[in-house]
Amino acid sequence: MCRIYGCFGGERADPHVLEAVAAAMLPGGPDEQTVLRSDGWALGTDRLAIQGIDSGRQPFRLGPLTCVFNGEIYNHRQLRAELAAHGYSFDGDCDGDVLLPLYELHGDAFTSRLEGMFALALVDEREEPVLKLFTDHAGMKSLYYYLSADGRRLRFASELRALGRFPDFPGELDPLAVDRYLGGKAVWGPGTVHPRVRTLEPGSTLRFADGRTTLTRTPLAPAEPDWPGGEPTVAAAAGLLDELLRTEVGRMLDADVPVCVVTSGGLDSSYTTALAAHLVPEVASFNIAYRGDWPADERHHAAEVARHCGTEHHQVLLDPAGFPELVERYVRHLDQPNNAPHGLSTFALFEAVHQAGFKVALTGDGADELFAGYARFVKADRDGAATWHRTYQGTMAAADTAALGRLYTPDYLAHVRDAGGCFGDRSGDELDRRVRSGEHGKLETLLRYDQQERFPYYILRRVDHLSMAHSVEARIPFLQPSVMRLARATPAHVKVAGDTVKAPVAEAARRWVPRSVVERPKQPFTLPVTAMIRPGEALYDMIGDLLLGRDARCRDYVRQDTVQDVFRTQTENPAAHAAELLWSLLVLETWLRARGLTPAPLPERASR
Repeated sequence: MCRIYGCFGGERADPHVLEAVAAAMLPGGPDEQTVLRSDGWALGTDRLAIQGIDSGRQPFRLGPLTCVFNGEIYNHRQLRAELAAHGYSFDGDCDGDVLLPLYELHGDAFTSRLEGMFALALVDEREEPVLKLFTDHAGMKSLYYYLSADGRRLRFASELRALGRFPDFPGELDPLAVDRYLGGKAVWGPGTVHPRVRTLEPGSTLRFADGRTTLTRTPLAPAEPDWPGGEPTVAAAAGLLDELLRTEVGRMLDADVPVCVVTSGGLDSSYTTALAAHLVPEVASFNIAYRGDWPADERHHAAEVARHCGTEHHQVLLDPAGFPELVERYVRHLDQPNNAPHGLSTFALFEAVHQAGFKVALTGDGADELFAGYARFVKADRDGAATWHRTYQGTMAAADTAALGRLYTPDYLAHVRDAGGCFGDRSGDELDRRVRSGEHGKLETLLRYDQQERFPYYILRRVDHLSMAHSVEARIPFLQPSVMRLARATPAHVKVAGDTVKAPVAEAARRWVPRSVVERPKQPFTLPVTAMIRPGEALYDMIGDLLLGRDARCRDYVRQDTVQDVFRTQTENPAAHAAELLWSLLVLETWLRARGLTPAPLPERASR
């Protein structure tokens, strides 16, 4: 696991600039910093040594081929054996050793052979020098890039703030990013908060040579499961899923450093914990909770799972009185604003994992998006109204379009409308168009839309950046190609069986976790902000000071009287919708302050 960066085209890279880029993301790779400069290009890494510790120095080289790599390849031993049959030899046991031989044999298609997570950059000098960037099928690892103003140079890095250390970084803010953030709870890719900066989408290949850029996306190859009994059922899907997950968890437990599991107390993480405990003795589990009596407290469920599985359980307790300082530290590690309240908990949890001496943590992310674990999927699938997509998109936003219309200043609202309307409406309309295209059923379309458009940027960026902020690699069994293929081959009526969402996962987990965990109502892993944003609580005071102060950075975009009304509503009658909007604005304001940024004045046309 590493953080990677580099540039291609133009003059030879300044070593001091490259040092600054590497230093900006040092927590993600504190073990070794290396860079290779050549005429017209440079590739560098900050290494977090996980596999083949003594032999995994980057950049990797094979004749005229050079690459740097962020991620893990879990089938590297199988690939190593295949490559040995082709005459390749290896000195160590680093998973990245297989990348260049595979590329030499298979070209760009080599990524289809990789099982794991990755973002990698490769320079091929066999003919015309060319830079290629690749990302995995799910988009688990981030990679940001931009072209110079003259189009001759491309810069890239694993983190946006590191990319900003290049002297020609186009750092102006996109005014529409505020609406995209509030309408999607995060800034969905491939665009970013900076108009000229992009993020590489899941399953993508970017080719850059002689000032020309080509971008392609390769879909995940379909699966044709051998269904027990000849047809897909919940039991059949559960059996296949369990077999695959045992294999994937087993491979993820293979590391040269200590490995633990995150146990929220919910079904998916409990299932992952149980499989890990079955495969290795004395596995450690981590759960986070808050001092005091708060809603949605899952620590007792996590403890029950830990006792059932025999893990060495670590209960991490946060004091809400310290949240203002924690919010500021947490937001500094967000490349872009992200409104998920439990991001704060995730940040603190990985900090505790690091302090306990672990460098790898398995998580249960992805099962809900693959197997329809959220009620919003089912509700939208069964909603026959003509405006179902607008209702659905409202659940994906910090506030629905009507509320944002009241929140935005007249000038900003005019600017948003001139640009085509609110992000939430536009994304909802796009989802409706995809459903109407009829390529997949409605539920499957909802799931794939989420996996492609929202999940990588709202959840996976958060997991990646917040774990690497503490030098911890997060591994995600549910997002391996084998599991994703099975999920996409599983019919909707099997994923949602009657009133049971995520039915194959629940059925597969029955033999491993307590019945109480399988059968209890779904409870999201979150921070109870509705209860925590009220008089007398630290978050309440922080929000009042930042959002209602004279130096609030979004005053030209957000009406202060509306914010005051929402704050008053939350004070007098705490409610989820008001609390989420206040939290979202708090994250935005704190993020802007941490970056020293202020949204640009609106274009003259919108202000008339």
